[in-house]
This record gives sequence, C-alpha cells and structure tokens, in this order.
Amino acid sequence: MSRQLVILAALVIAATGCGKKQEHGDPGNRSIESSIESSIISPASAAVVPPRGPRTVDPEAVRPVAPERSEHAVFQLVDNRHAAHRYTGGDLVLDAADAGFARYTRFSMPAPRWKLGQEVDGERAAIADRLAVLEVPLSAAEAQGITFVTARVHGANKQRLALKVNGRRPGKDASAELVEGWITVAIPVARGYFTAGENQLALETSGGDDKVAVAWMRLGSSIGSRDPRADAVFDGTGEAITLAKDAALAWYVTVPDGAHFVATVNAPCKVELRARASDDSFAGGLLAADHPRVDLAAMAGRVVALSLTARECPRTTIQAPRITLHGPAPVALPSGEPPRYVILWVMDALRADKIPIFTPGARAQTPNFEELARTSTVFRQYYVQGNESQTSHSSMWTGLYPAVHGVRLAGVGGVWRIGSQFDLLAQEMGAAHFTTLAVTGNGYVNEDGGYARGFSEFRNMMHETGVENGIIYGQQIVDAALGKLDRHRSDPAYLFLGTIDTHGPWIARKPWIDIYSPGPYHGPFQEFGTAKELGFKAGSMGCSVIPPPADVERLRAIYDSAISYHDVQVGRLVKQLKAWGIWDQTMLIITADHGEELFEDQRCGHGGSLRDSLTRVPMLIHDPARFPAGTVVEEGAEGVDIMPTVLAAVGAAAPDGPQGAPLEPLAQGVGRGWVRPSYASQYEYAHAMRIGRWKIRVGPRGTLLIGDMVADPGETKDAGPGHPIERRMLTDNLGMFLALRRQWRKAAWGVVTSVTPAGASALDEASTP
Repeated sequence: MSRQLVILAALVIAATGCGKKQEHGDPGNRSIESSIESSIISPASAAVVPPRGPRTVDPEAVRPVAPERSEHAVFQLVDNRHAAHRYTGGDLVLDAADAGFARYTRFSMPAPRWKLGQEVDGERAAIADRLAVLEVPLSAAEAQGITFVTARVHGANKQRLALKVNGRRPGKDASAELVEGWITVAIPVARGYFTAGENQLALETSGGDDKVAVAWMRLGSSIGSRDPRADAVFDGTGEAITLAKDAALAWYVTVPDGAHFVATVNAPCKVELRARASDDSFAGGLLAADHPRVDLAAMAGRVVALSLTARECPRTTIQAPRITLHGPAPVALPSGEPPRYVILWVMDALRADKIPIFTPGARAQTPNFEELARTSTVFRQYYVQGNESQTSHSSMWTGLYPAVHGVRLAGVGGVWRIGSQFDLLAQEMGAAHFTTLAVTGNGYVNEDGGYARGFSEFRNMMHETGVENGIIYGQQIVDAALGKLDRHRSDPAYLFLGTIDTHGPWIARKPWIDIYSPGPYHGPFQEFGTAKELGFKAGSMGCSVIPPPADVERLRAIYDSAISYHDVQVGRLVKQLKAWGIWDQTMLIITADHGEELFEDQRCGHGGSLRDSLTRVPMLIHDPARFPAGTVVEEGAEGVDIMPTVLAAVGAAAPDGPQGAPLEPLAQGVGRGWVRPSYASQYEYAHAMRIGRWKIRVGPRGTLLIGDMVADPGETKDAGPGHPIERRMLTDNLGMFLALRRQWRKAAWGVVTSVTPAGASALDEASTP
C-alpha cells in the first residue's frame, strides 16, 4: 500500500466500532484495503441539505398553483450558489474551495484564521492557521449521525491534524497523520459531541512548518471514496442545478409576501421543496415536470431554511430555480432632466426612530418632514457605516466601506484622514461642472481630515468659534449655506451643509420642550445637557455619568425638541428654494452621520456601540424625476450609496472605486420585495448587519447577539437561542460579506442577500488575503 493508504487504514481499523455507513449500496463486509481505497477522493464541484423532520408533505401544498401568473424573479438560486449549504446522503458537506466557506469561519474574529480561494498544488482550497475554527449548523438527527469528519487536506510529512468539537476532543483517536500533498483523511468522532444548533469545529495542526489546506469536509457517518461535492453541480451559464438522488441544497432566506417557488424539473424526476422555520413548521411540495411551482404563502414574512432534495432519479436537473412575486419585473423609468442643484444635508447625531416618517409613532412633531416626504422617497432601513462622524462621513464622501477607506479613531490600525488616493464626491461633482459649496458645524469634518477636498468653497463654522462641541444653531448654518448658494445660483451647484442641533450638548428648544416635558422639572437639565452633570470631557463622544430616571426623561425630551427645531429649518430651506424658483430643479438628500444613545444601554452620546440608535439614521431623497413621490422603501440602503446615487442623477460617470450603488432603481421598484442588508462597523473591531426585522451584532472576540427589531426594537435581549434559522441566515450573510467587504461592489455584484450573475461569477474566483 501507499503511505496515504496506510494512514487511512489505521483510521478505518480504529473506527470499525463507530457505526460506519456504506455509500450507494456498497456491501458491509468489504475488505479493509477496498475501504481505504474508497476514501481517497479526487476534487469535484457542488452539493446540499436533506429535509428535516418527517418527509410527509401537506397534500394541499403539493398541488401546482393554477392558473400560472404574471411574475418576476426576486431570488435566483443559481446566482446565489455561494450561499447554498450542501448535503449528501444526509451528511453536511463544506466546500472549502468556495468563497461561501466564509459563512462557517466565525466572521474571522477575533482574528482571521482562514485564507479563502487559494490555489494549493493544483486545487482551490482554504488555508487554515494552526488553530482554525468553524461553526456549522446541524439538526438533532444530523448531529447524532456524525461518526466521522472526512476531509480532503493538503499537508506535509510528520504533521498531525486534530479535531475539537464544541471545545472537547471527540475521542482519543480524533486526529490524523498527514503526508506531503493532497490526501483524504477520515477522523472518527464519538457520538454525542455534536449537538442540535450551531457547533464549533476546531482544526489544530501540529508538526512541520507549512499550514494545512482544506478542499472539502464531510460531517456524517460515511467515508466513501468519492468527492461529495459532485452530488450537486451548479451551471451558472445554463442557470441549472444537477442533484444526485437524495442530495440536497439549502438556503437561509426570508420569504416575501406572495412568493412562489418556480423551477423546471426533468421528467420523471421529482424534487422535494421544503421551507422550514425555527419552530419546525414548514411549507413545501414536490416539484416535477408537471408541477413547476409551489406556493410559499404559508411562510410569508418568515425566515426559513429553503431546501431542495432530489428524489426518484439517479441525477436530476433543476432548471431556472427561483423565488417569484406577482407582476412584471419593475423597470427603472427614463429620467427627466438632471438636477441643476444638489443639496446634501447631514444632520449630526440624528436617530431615525425619533422621526415619525421613519418610525411611525415617534413623539417629535415634524410637519415639514412630513410635507417633504409627500414629494420624496423615504428609506426606512438606512445605515451609516460608522457610529461616529469621521468613519460615516468618509463612507459618504468616497462610497467605500470602512475596511477600504480606513478612517477610524479607535481600534487597531486605521487613519484619521481620507487618503488622497480615493475619489471624493465633491471632486467628481466639480469635474461634472458643478460649483461645490460646503458649510458645516461639525468640527471633525474639516480640511485636515480631507473632507474639504473638491469643494471650491468650504466653511467649518465650529472652527470659527474655537470651541469643540460648541453651540451653533441650525438657523445660522442654513442661513450661511443659503447665502453661498444664492451667490452661485447662475451655475449648477452642489451644496453640503452639516447641522449639529441634535449633537450634545442637547439644547432645549421652545415651544417643544414644554410639550414633550410638560410637568415641573427641578433637575440640572433645565436648558441643555450640561457637560459637568453628564461627565463629558473635551472632545469626547459619550458621557461618563448616568443620571436618575427623571433626568434621563428630561434629556430625551430635550433631544426631541431639537428634532422639531431641525424640522423648522427644513421648512425654511424648502421655502427659500421655492421662492427662488429652483425647487423643481433641486435634488435634496437629508440624512445623518450617526445617531445618539440616550441611556438605553447605560450610555449616552455615540461611538460606543452598534445599536440601531447609532447606526440607523434618516434618509430622504427629494428628486421627483428619479425618486417617486410618497414612496417608502423598507429594504436596506447604506451611506456608501450616496456618492453613486448623486453621480447617477447628474449623469456623471462614477469612478471605479465606489462600493455602493445608485438608489434610484430601488426607489423605482427594482429589487423591492426582497430583503436587502444594511451594514455598519465599529472601528473595524465589531460589526453589525440588519436584514429586514433581524439584526446581528458581532463583538471583538466573535461573540454575537441576534436582535428581533420588531418585537424588541430596544435590543434588550438576544433572540438567537430561540431563532436558530434566523441566526444562521444572519451568520451566512454577515460572514460572507465580512470576508469580502474590501472587494464587494454592489453596483456589479448586487447585495449579499441577492447576488447578481456578475457577482456569482466574481465569487467563483474570489479569494481573501
């Protein structure tokens, strides 16, 4: 025998009492050598998720929907192949050669432990550190059935690969000796170490100088001779999936209202479709040549594990599998004349949940916002990319995620100014023959930080006062900005204005403070949030003192009064633009750079967390030629989208760098009806992503919290333990995005919850450093 066979022989002999299952009807009394030869496997391509729970399906759900309807696809399974979980013969298969392997690598935190998409001795693979951890989802039956972890690995002589499962060594023989080059090892695992839910699998390499590479792994009771990825093959060009009998694929997705699943299955084969929720309820049916669709209405609005399992035939072809919604595909309408004036108004420290048009039921009176919304598009799930001014402004200015522009004031690495190598929005607007003007009261958005680059006139009024976090009323900034615009009305103009009324120290504004805090108040915060009583230090973004409940309520009322004051300034600006006769030629974008914590988690100010109170801010765009009036968009949008949105509106070619995408198509319905993510970073040592009602926050050491933002908008508890499907959906999307966030281009790739054909092709070849 070869050295590889000798290694595997010892493993198989040691595992003879571990309940080994033979594949595809192989006899149970095969010789040791034939068993060994069967577990030396060659590379291949894709694979799958078996149905969980009983295999019976609702007979009503099996019936095809009739008559067929006018519809359009909102999720193409082949394009989203990198999000598919693979199963064969009931075993979970991890394709480590694929960029989608990132979904199992625990967000590369607290430090990257895997290099993805590497070429190793002729095969694509993931290269593991000496200690590399994976996290994989298993049902109770799958966990109970695992007696081997089989893997195709590339190592060196005298190296040993050992396993730990959920922090424990799963038996005394849970390791394998490696040799030079590619081999397949089958490591025995005692039953009971894997459990239902998420499981941590640690790979520990000892000996030698090289790192181990992994092409694929199989968790189950089989150690067969073939590459299990061959049981599920994607054809991106032909938009098809080929599945071996009883092989399965699963995607973790949110089912929209009115969704059908549609696919063409070759006769006489059948494919079992199942959409299973966290409470084990499910909808499903059988897809066949004469049954091309299943109605998913029973699972509308829920996150499910959507699985396809091939039945009947040795191999089944599934053509154009997709989730559809009723009606023709939305198409972006031809735009009118580009705006002659573009105004970007960033309201410092303004929360979206405090304004009624963004969060119905909010207390603050904002009649001008409400009137403006009637002629604008409102984005209700809009995230800035940082939780403080510099990071978020840098993403708005460049269209880049923080991992690329690198601007942050804490954590490891990073810079404090925008690099000269990046294209900025004001520069691009100047190149498009717009006069570029700026007036801001934010002391950190200044010339030294690179934020003035590209502006022909830039004024920072805070620097004129010489006082950090000083007091400049919004009326002063709006008046100064309108004065600049008035002097340049004869030319196309781009105007940035930044107001700071909702930034600490929060100042009580009449008459609203008497409305929001009507009772007698005798505490220290009569007029504003004083720095002494809150423990603010010069230049700090948060308080160090938590006042008693009555004072907290007073401060929240003061904050709301500042919002209503801001609303008056919105009305003043719009009124003046109308008086000049240029309102119909103006694109007005109103947003914020971050929110403000108001003691919900024993903090105030910003920079301290990734709660929605800091990351979810207003976004409203008035530009009726491109953004339909009175439209509310619930799908995710981000600060990186501002630069490409503005450049697209004025007809300017966007540079190659920006990672965001224009919001005009989304506002006009393209991509609507399918959840889109919003992402934020905290100094690149913590991350958050919101997808529909669900949110994930990952801390510096990889600890995570799952939030149900409908049932628990205050993010007071971890919803993960009771919602394993939602947790895995969030883990899949954030894990994939974080691994590739330096490369992701939304305009070409789509979003991580719905990848385009171009994005799928790019992911086929993607790698991480």
